[in-house]
Amino acid sequence: MKEATQYMSKEKTPTLSVIAPLQDTLINGLKPIEGESVVIKEMKAAMSGDLQKRYIDLKATLHACSAMDPRFKSLPFLTENQRQEVFDGLIAEAQAQPMPSDSELSLWSVVEEGTGTFDGSADEGMASEEENVDDGVRFKEGESSQGQHPPPGNPKPSCPLAALLGGERYGGGAQPKTNTQEKQAKEQMTRYKQADLLEVKEDPLVWWKEHQYEYPLLPHLAKRYLCIPGTSVSSERVFSTAGDNVTAQRSALLPDHVDQIIFLNKNLSRM
Repeated sequence: MKEATQYMSKEKTPTLSVIAPLQDTLINGLKPIEGESVVIKEMKAAMSGDLQKRYIDLKATLHACSAMDPRFKSLPFLTENQRQEVFDGLIAEAQAQPMPSDSELSLWSVVEEGTGTFDGSADEGMASEEENVDDGVRFKEGESSQGQHPPPGNPKPSCPLAALLGGERYGGGAQPKTNTQEKQAKEQMTRYKQADLLEVKEDPLVWWKEHQYEYPLLPHLAKRYLCIPGTSVSSERVFSTAGDNVTAQRSALLPDHVDQIIFLNKNLSRM
């Protein structure tokens, strides 16, 4: 309990992602052991009961945060269905982010839709269409008024149902393509889950900085969840710093100067 408290009081490493695995470890470690005294068993039961009642309303956020931490992404404290639910939620968040730039989208849409390739086949197709149009125009110009053919009539459908339910809504053809970003989010999340676990002593923020280009849709999720402090220790330390600087002898300090002094006190060592 002491070691857990000391770690959760840190400021330079993510702490919210540690809560769920740490809570599970502490509860399992507080199970009674044969041969212990009655006092120890009662103390363990009280501590375990208190821990089990905590964070009930924050389970989803805690699990998502642990999933985005490469140290705890295996989520061994959850069932398989619960793990899948957590990652499905993260995939939905990832695919809801803005798509790449317009230039990238237009380039890839040409490749995916099969309207052309990078070797200029799209331009060739456009040229062939222009040639067909030119041929048609020349044919019409060369015809006499007596040789013109009447416009063809609408072909009769081979099936009456096709005439009623045909078209874009019920007609044949290829199925609409799945959202590209959704596929990318699923593929990147799958690769992230299959990657090796980071050692507990390592910094997950450094890991994400080194791997951000491997999973371009996921780093924003890591930033969103891993930046949340797991305790209020940091804010309480700021109040303590303010109390140490704003004394009776310095009561004439302006509020702006107080903000600057506290900022320098907390951040000067990091510059």
